[in-house]
Amino acid sequence: MAALVYGLTLCPTVYVEGSGELIGSVRLLGTPHPTGYPLFCLLGRLVCAALPTANPAWPVSTATAMTHVAAVAAVAWLLLDRGVSPWAAAAGALALAFSRTFWSQAVIAEVYGLSLLTAVLALWATAAAATRREPRSLLLAAYAWGLGAAAHLTQVLLLPVLAATLAWRWPALRRQPRAWVLAAIAAAAGYSTVLYLPLRNGVGSGFHWSHLDTVGSLWDHLTGALYRSSFFALPVTAMVSNGWRWLHQVLTDFTPVLVPLAVWGAWCCWRRDRVLAFLASASLGVNLAAALNYHRDPNGLGVFFLTGFAVVAVFVAYGADDVGRRVGHGAVAGIAVVAAGALLATNWGQVNRSDEWTAHRLGADLLASLPPNAVVVAEGDDLSFVLDYLLRLEAMRPDVRLYNRMGRGTDNDLLTPAQRRLPMERQQDLEAAAEAELIRRHDRPVYYLAARGLPAADHQLVPDGLAYRVVRQGEGWVGRAPVLDQGFLSAPAADPWVRKLKAHYWYMQGEHQLASNAPEAAARSYTQAAATAADSRSMRFNVALAMVRCGQPAAALPHALAACELDPWQAGPHRLAARLASDLGQRSLAAEQRRLAEALADPP
Repeated sequence: MAALVYGLTLCPTVYVEGSGELIGSVRLLGTPHPTGYPLFCLLGRLVCAALPTANPAWPVSTATAMTHVAAVAAVAWLLLDRGVSPWAAAAGALALAFSRTFWSQAVIAEVYGLSLLTAVLALWATAAAATRREPRSLLLAAYAWGLGAAAHLTQVLLLPVLAATLAWRWPALRRQPRAWVLAAIAAAAGYSTVLYLPLRNGVGSGFHWSHLDTVGSLWDHLTGALYRSSFFALPVTAMVSNGWRWLHQVLTDFTPVLVPLAVWGAWCCWRRDRVLAFLASASLGVNLAAALNYHRDPNGLGVFFLTGFAVVAVFVAYGADDVGRRVGHGAVAGIAVVAAGALLATNWGQVNRSDEWTAHRLGADLLASLPPNAVVVAEGDDLSFVLDYLLRLEAMRPDVRLYNRMGRGTDNDLLTPAQRRLPMERQQDLEAAAEAELIRRHDRPVYYLAARGLPAADHQLVPDGLAYRVVRQGEGWVGRAPVLDQGFLSAPAADPWVRKLKAHYWYMQGEHQLASNAPEAAARSYTQAAATAADSRSMRFNVALAMVRCGQPAAALPHALAACELDPWQAGPHRLAARLASDLGQRSLAAEQRRLAEALADPP
């Protein structure tokens, strides 16, 4: 059933964020962003070989759906193996399958289904080893954990949970060093898929995030050094806020109907199966310990709760099973049907991606608006990977060259591999020099996706279509307004990332109008951009800055405050809001002083 539903709601093309990079890494056997996801690349490439199609994205999204279906089946198998009735196991597995976040990741090119599959296999094998004292189950648990650590770095958090369970329920194992050595060898065998990364890095035209030609660079890639500063950097109040976000997401993912059943099921699981109850509860604990301390755009936080959502699904099954023991198995069958139906009805409209072409359309519109032989300088990994996908996998605009300022993923880099190994300050200096040279050559038109500072002080950025063109200072060059399709832009979008892409059209129209000395019209376009992506921290902040440039600080303040509310731990919006409030307060005070002065000079 899950396979059918995922097939009906599968995204037909490239999606937002890192979808384009993962599709390219699978199709061309590249080495994507940390931690590399070698197992996903290899399995996805096998699926692509089995499903030859002109659409580069569809087989990769299909591979993702298959890993999610396998994860759902693994949850059902775990429950059956622990003595849960078939209908109750089906209820728990389907609750996970059609929960909003899990389902949303199953229909796009993503790695979370494979990660959860390996985690469930490791938990199942550990529970079997701890209960039955089976050495082969111990080796299987270790191997599955090693695979999981290669699939996604968060699997490392499960290691103390698995080890503690085995030490608790299998005391004799503590005095068997040979068994632990064999388990370590099995884990290393599972983790050995990471050897794909140094062997494949830089080979062919694959999507390669960075150069992995030294032990240090490979270690940083495998351990996610890029993201270390995002973990365990939040105050307690931020953790509490993320905790409320998790509770809200549980209610929306599983509907309020199933949450009480899951709470009751947790108690039932503890009474019936202490081993699985400990494994599930501890896994939930370590998942929340990491996720609640992770700071990123709030719209992207939910995927880090997926291990916890799998635990909720397990408890739903135990709750349903207890109802069946008390009332009868017919009631459990009814619960399974009602649970699946309720989740399908509630979440279908939120996760259906079968007609989602926004990212593809924005990238195609942007490329179509560029002049011949243009150079595009990107920053970050969102729209740049959409463009890279279109350029390299769909062969759209082969005359265009794409650079990423961060030197990640794209086929072109401003620096050489040797320069990428230099200290960061030195890299930044060399990047600025290379960028300035790229601009001053004037042999190709240069465009930027975001309005950032230019290293060439005698040049400026002018809005042109959906990007910014570099021109000489004082040249008086006027760009074109973007073409807006009102029907496309007004169509509802459930995903906040998609809404942000649609808002980009309105924002760039505002940029063009402001450059054309029409601040009032620009303010209206910026306001429409903010309304389209009202829950995007970055869009609300950018609109606030744009309103200041329009000479409307009073209109800018609500957007700055909204950005603060969406992500209270970003300093930029707070500084802007404070400055705006101070300036507006001083202006109000000055106006009042002028009014009093005029009243005193001209008494009634």
